[in-house]
Amino acid sequence: MSDPKPILYYDDRSPPVRSCLILIRLLAIDVELRFVDLFMGAQFEKAFLSVNPQHSVPVLVHDELVLTDSHAILIHLAEKFDVAGTLWPKEHDARIQVLNRMLFECSFLFRRDSDFMSEIVRRGFANVDVAHHERKLTEAYGIMEQYLERHDYMAGDQLTLADISIVTTLSTVNLMFRLSHWPRLERWFAAMQQLDAYAANCTGLEKLRQTIQRIGDFQFPACGLEINDH
Repeated sequence: MSDPKPILYYDDRSPPVRSCLILIRLLAIDVELRFVDLFMGAQFEKAFLSVNPQHSVPVLVHDELVLTDSHAILIHLAEKFDVAGTLWPKEHDARIQVLNRMLFECSFLFRRDSDFMSEIVRRGFANVDVAHHERKLTEAYGIMEQYLERHDYMAGDQLTLADISIVTTLSTVNLMFRLSHWPRLERWFAAMQQLDAYAANCTGLEKLRQTIQRIGDFQFPACGLEINDH
């Protein structure tokens, strides 16, 4: 008997959701998608809270397994469906390095991006200390630039879950702060955008741009702000 089809609860304006969508497209996984509108409060509805009391997306339900963190979802899907075994390496040190970069994404990069976007939503862009968030987020740019000193990808010489996890959050930060002072990071981002599966990031990223602009009453710079000093 074959495994039941995984169900992904999602709002593709969320960067962690978009990382899952990229992997699903990359591995051609047959998944049922169920939209949860975060900006309309659907995550607080009783039916959804019964699935995830953390009231967040993404959530993956796969048979009896319920996963409520994007990184756990990425690892699970890679272990189940990545036949080549390269996205989540089998060799211990390589796998732990991928995990380390994924934890950087969730505890450092995404946290700072979320702080910035959430403040725009709560206070309106005119009341946000953009310079403060610029310092926080461009510090993350510098760290990723260092990660890329010796390798083409975030955790080594091949594409892994680390890149898939990071690229969706980076693309969100890049709506405001351009990458021109970080050449290795800029090249890596350009290479990621060339992946066919990257298309799974684009619709949600544009929806997020429009939503944040509407709520925050402003316009993101066409190409991101120029950074004068990092």
